[in-house]
Amino acid sequence: MLKRLLLLAATGAGCSVAAAASANPPNIIIYMVDDLGWNHISAEQPTLGTAPKVYQTPNLEKMADGGVTFTHAYAQPNCAPTRAAMLSGQYPARIHNDVYVVGSLNRHGRGGVSKKEAKFTGPAQTEDVAAEAVTVAEAMKKNGYATAHIGKYHVGGHDGEETMPEKVGFDLNLGGHKQGHQPTCFASKKSGGWEFKGVGLGHFDRWAKPYDEAYLEKRGLPKSLAGTPKHISDALGDALEDTLGKLAVGGSPFYLQFHTYAVHGPVRARPDLREAAMKRASGKKQAEYLGFIAGVDENLGRMLAALDDPNGDGDASDSILENTLVLFTSDNGGTHADNLPLKGVKGMFTEGGTRVPLIAYWKGTLTAGGTSDRMVHSVDYYPTCLELAGGKWTPPDDEHPLDGESFATAMLEPGTDKDRGPVFFLFPGYLDKRARPGAWVVDEIDGKRYKAGYDYESDAWSLYCLTDDMGESKDLAAGQPKVLKALATKLDAWLAQDHPTWKPKYPIRKDDGKPAGPPPLP
Repeated sequence: MLKRLLLLAATGAGCSVAAAASANPPNIIIYMVDDLGWNHISAEQPTLGTAPKVYQTPNLEKMADGGVTFTHAYAQPNCAPTRAAMLSGQYPARIHNDVYVVGSLNRHGRGGVSKKEAKFTGPAQTEDVAAEAVTVAEAMKKNGYATAHIGKYHVGGHDGEETMPEKVGFDLNLGGHKQGHQPTCFASKKSGGWEFKGVGLGHFDRWAKPYDEAYLEKRGLPKSLAGTPKHISDALGDALEDTLGKLAVGGSPFYLQFHTYAVHGPVRARPDLREAAMKRASGKKQAEYLGFIAGVDENLGRMLAALDDPNGDGDASDSILENTLVLFTSDNGGTHADNLPLKGVKGMFTEGGTRVPLIAYWKGTLTAGGTSDRMVHSVDYYPTCLELAGGKWTPPDDEHPLDGESFATAMLEPGTDKDRGPVFFLFPGYLDKRARPGAWVVDEIDGKRYKAGYDYESDAWSLYCLTDDMGESKDLAAGQPKVLKALATKLDAWLAQDHPTWKPKYPIRKDDGKPAGPPPLP
């Protein structure tokens, strides 16, 4: 019945998606990988067939074949701002989400504009989503959901306990705090047991003991691993299975963030996965990365199997797979390998830094093999989850407005929905050679998708037609002034919006110490 109602809703036949979902709201899982490039997977649909054959992710292929993929999904180009945008549903220009980059907006050096040469100073920022924000977890709880977070969090705990996951709406938190990456990939021995030294808050140590024969047999892993140290990805997978077993019998729909430490460095794969990858890799370094990605794909398979048999007894009569939406994505562009044909890497505001994979899987509800070229941004997940939860409660617009647009209809009937409005980026500081002060907008003009950008250091605009040139190789700013002016005007209107929570930050001019303000129109 839910499937039929949702399809009717998506085609406009008498009810909304929210009204249809409220009868039997789905569980929602956001599986987000750290630093996975747009096409560092073997599924062809989300990557437009550009993924090099060296990547092998069979579970993701099955997920894409059985679900709906988005070819133009965007994140922020850096870990923390993406997580903050997803958690708050807001761009960093809002007072509740003042996270533009990891660390400081004055990260000079490493081939970029030096601190001495820079014409501007990056303003101060915070590293946590504000405690006053209404997080997606808090909103989902108000809609009757149980909530849980597993893995990397990064946008809480820097300035106190009040921004930790368990303080901002998550019923369960395993691993989440201010940490930005895993210090180690393998467990080590400590007095009285084993630990993942420095990883999270020690939450995963209960799964840290070395591989034994029973564990290997249960998972079908090579016997050669017996007695060797546990890999962090396997421990997260163990935590995931345990958590899903509990959530499945909790009596409420659930919202779960499964945010992996992989594939952030240090890049170390489980030995058998590394060895398997050596057969197609150019060397050990690439094999480590390919094996690390293979571990991510394994955990996806474990997740889907656990949803189909939550108590693990081999009987799927308790399956919750058909009432669970899984969204697979990454927090920014890839950094351990190129993202060709996309330009750039993590940290850049080019397509290679901001475009990420996005696959939606909901067995029996989504169109198998469906594809949408609708743009999606990190701020869109929050309103999408609320709509699928039934939309009974949303945060007050005067206190916590949402900047995103739900893509629920695009999942249910890909190709029939209107494209979302413009996607915007604002960056008022410096990130080594990868980014310097600027603002960007991506939108449709006369049936084609363009990206316009302004660079404060050079006081110059750029324009690329992403429809014809996804690699951003030809700057059209001089040749298409009308298109550039139309996009720049949209960017200016976005920056100038009037709302008590809208406080965009701009680079500070060195000559007079004042904010530079929005880009001048071309």
